[in-house]
Amino acid sequence: MSFKLFQAYILLTFFRPVELFAPELGELRPMLWLWLLAVITSVVAAAAKKEAGARPIHFKLLFWLWALIGVSKLLSPWAGGTMEAISDFSTSSMLFLLAALNLTTLDRLKSTMNAVVLAMVLNSVIGINAYHTGQYREQLVLYQTAPAHDNDDPATMPDLKTVIPAHDDSGWFLWRLKSVGFLADPNDFAQVLVMSMPMLWAGWRAGQRLRNLVMVIAPGAAMIYAIFLSQSRGALIGLASLLFFGVRKALGTTKTVLLLGVMAGAQLVGNMSGGREFSGKERSAEERIESWTIGLDLLKGHPIFGAGYGNYLEYNYLTAHNSFVLCFAELGLVGYFVWMGMIVLTYKGLSRTLDQLPEGSPAWKTASLLRSSMVGYLTCAWFLSRTYGPALFFLMALGIGAWHCAVRSMPASQVPAPLLRIDWQKDTLRLMGMTIFAVYMFVRSH
Repeated sequence: MSFKLFQAYILLTFFRPVELFAPELGELRPMLWLWLLAVITSVVAAAAKKEAGARPIHFKLLFWLWALIGVSKLLSPWAGGTMEAISDFSTSSMLFLLAALNLTTLDRLKSTMNAVVLAMVLNSVIGINAYHTGQYREQLVLYQTAPAHDNDDPATMPDLKTVIPAHDDSGWFLWRLKSVGFLADPNDFAQVLVMSMPMLWAGWRAGQRLRNLVMVIAPGAAMIYAIFLSQSRGALIGLASLLFFGVRKALGTTKTVLLLGVMAGAQLVGNMSGGREFSGKERSAEERIESWTIGLDLLKGHPIFGAGYGNYLEYNYLTAHNSFVLCFAELGLVGYFVWMGMIVLTYKGLSRTLDQLPEGSPAWKTASLLRSSMVGYLTCAWFLSRTYGPALFFLMALGIGAWHCAVRSMPASQVPAPLLRIDWQKDTLRLMGMTIFAVYMFVRSH
């Protein structure tokens, strides 16, 4: 019962039919009640089984991150929002805890991954339909004024009520696909699509062409097209990273590079970025570099606990456009260590699983796909400010669950020591230094 409620909650968290099709029901708070039922039943079930899909260290790091968010806000010049900051992060932290309580078996892990994929395929199909027909366009397609028309008279703008994004050739607008809920931003939507792509691959079956076409190829094509329609440049780079690291082993480096070249060419020919070029000379790229400079200045001025959770916009009119910069600027080195530690511990757990388990085993395959998801998501995160987002903490819970299932699949006396004991502190400090240095060098070079 508890897992079914959890699975329903995950499906409806990523795909929000109430907000999309029946927003008037929102007053009844159906997601809140479903979450409450899922939490209560999951806690009872976990207590009865005396098992969770995460180790005490994971819960400790999450608790410390939560506490440091409050401390950073309390010590900042804008301390009035301390409780609000703690409450704001509760969405992500509670999603992590709920997942950690439920992801205790490989079947549960796979079923949860399938729920996420189903939700994102539905989001993609309905969003593509909105882009081409105008149905639910206001909810699923964001419009922005094209830079060339920033200073033009708004009276000459086409009537938005009658414009269908796919048919708009006025040049006035940039149309960007999105979803609702916490995916209401095109960048968030595209980033989660990138995260979900490797999970979709779990449905592939060798030799079953029709099944693969229906279950993997067609849904994958819809998700990739939705990523293009989101016009998220960070997501396109994340997708490229997935192809390079995920496909290179099968195709070889040369063919993979050629495939990426074809995709880049298609993007340019099809103008998939809608005029949002990748050039460092573009104004938005300049603003990003300026924002990273602000982030480094904030770290220098507030090195221990940062400038305060959510305070970045008090120092700059734009956010950091980099999840790593946003973290060390707002939470300082202490908060950055805890946040980065959760990521490092999750990634190393997946890597150890791949090192210690027989290649091709069910647990090995699942860990491999989730590690690819982390690569894609974190690549996007380098260009997007998604430090505290629910998707990241849910993805970490999936990765930690895969590690737990790998250990659980072996007799206790046969579990390799490297799979049980993972040293993460030194790697976390090393990665902290590397990322801060990389940002510094990028800013200096520009």
